[in-house]
Amino acid sequence: MVAQEWSGRTLMSSVYFEPDDQGLDLFSAYLRSFKNESVRMLVDLIEEEFRQVSVPLLRGSDRQAILSRNFTKYFRTSEYKFAISQSVEKKTRKEEKLLLIGLTNQYLLEPWIKVIDETRTPLSGIISLPLLSQDYIKELKSEHRTVILVSQQVPSNLRQSVFVDGKLVLSRLVPIASFYQGDYASDMLRDIESTQRYLISQRIVERSETVGVQILTNKRHFEKLKLRCEQESYFDFKIHEINELLQREKIDVQDEQDFSSGLYCFLASRKMVLNHYARPSERSYFQHHRAGLALKIVSFALIMIGIGLAMSGAVKGWLYNNTIAQTQLMEQKYRTKFNQLSENNIEASTSTGKMQNVVRSVESLKERYLLDPEQMFVLISNDVSIFPDIRIKSIDWFVSDISDSEAATEVTWGDPQKKRVRRSARDKKPKVAPKKGFFEIAIVEGEFINFDGDFRYALSAVDDLGKAMSESGNYYSVEITKRPLDIESDNRLKGDVSVGRGTRLLKAEVGFRLVREVTLE
Repeated sequence: MVAQEWSGRTLMSSVYFEPDDQGLDLFSAYLRSFKNESVRMLVDLIEEEFRQVSVPLLRGSDRQAILSRNFTKYFRTSEYKFAISQSVEKKTRKEEKLLLIGLTNQYLLEPWIKVIDETRTPLSGIISLPLLSQDYIKELKSEHRTVILVSQQVPSNLRQSVFVDGKLVLSRLVPIASFYQGDYASDMLRDIESTQRYLISQRIVERSETVGVQILTNKRHFEKLKLRCEQESYFDFKIHEINELLQREKIDVQDEQDFSSGLYCFLASRKMVLNHYARPSERSYFQHHRAGLALKIVSFALIMIGIGLAMSGAVKGWLYNNTIAQTQLMEQKYRTKFNQLSENNIEASTSTGKMQNVVRSVESLKERYLLDPEQMFVLISNDVSIFPDIRIKSIDWFVSDISDSEAATEVTWGDPQKKRVRRSARDKKPKVAPKKGFFEIAIVEGEFINFDGDFRYALSAVDDLGKAMSESGNYYSVEITKRPLDIESDNRLKGDVSVGRGTRLLKAEVGFRLVREVTLE
């Protein structure tokens, strides 16, 4: 057992433990030194088998039942097994090609798993090294359909993994005794040729097909392997020095590496969640660990939200206090003005509070709202110009704090003691509900030029003008206050029908009340 600690792309330390009682005790003490940190186990064992099977393309419980039957067939005594889908083939029916992997001797892991469980160490997963190398074979970029990846993680065993179209087909871990002494290159080539003969016998590759071989080795054997491989024509060899690969991947290791274990451990550490063999019971502490991390993240987020709300409240409080200070200064200013008026014996019926309301309203209008009736007059002129027979005689313009004010004398400007003039029962109810705010109101009066007595035309023109103003969207409300002929049901129709009527000049008068909401500039 080799325990490696990684921090990003840096290998911090490597600790070795022998598979005996002393080694297990040291491994237990090593795990207890962690502060609830999660670990993952990467296995590279001779007792790992690989089977390719084709099953009907199913989903759900039916697929699980087929997997269970195949696991029982090939890995009856093992609890460590895994299935990965590799492709879907369309024949008479759709079939799914699966790769089944499993550990035939699970007792090799039990002592180490027992120590991990006793120390309550969060185990995120047990990972198969050959299956992990499937993701890395793309980085080596071979142009052949079949590739054999050769690596060595310990001095005594040589790992050969076979990939077809980038998918793992099988993997062999064979003993090799010539790592330190002997003809290491010849022994490796002999094992590679044995793997090729097996692939041909299983009809995985054709006899005439050239197989690509990617070898990961160290500086000690690099030159010897290069010279020996150049003599072979049955394979397309590419030899990679392991330290150069680590440097290309920007992996920082302190010492020069003789084996590929550092590369594979780094690949395993980069996976967020990866598990091939670990059972749910063995990952229970890891699930608790993830739940604890989630709670910490939520707690941190709540704390940050609380801090944000507290800072927001502090800023609002500071602004409120600043507003109070400014208001007090304004009050002192108005009191000073009022006292100056009193000292000069100027009579004033308006109290200080009322004066403050008036001055504040006027200053607010000057700073934030329209300053004169020019825009209102332009709008009225544009609307009336559509009807050349109508001439405007007068416009009474004023500003109010509510939309239904009839005259400037009704405007209270925030004075709760001043009573508003109520309309009589005979007055028409406004079509638009009263609204508080800032409004400019215009009472418009006019007449028809050269009126010839056609009241039907005059009434129609007034209605059309009122409708045009209402639909223009320029006014909050439009109300006809005077018509050429009063046609309301509660009014009497009056007129002069005497003999001298023909000598009189007929008049047709019209009146409008226009309300426009003052908006921010």
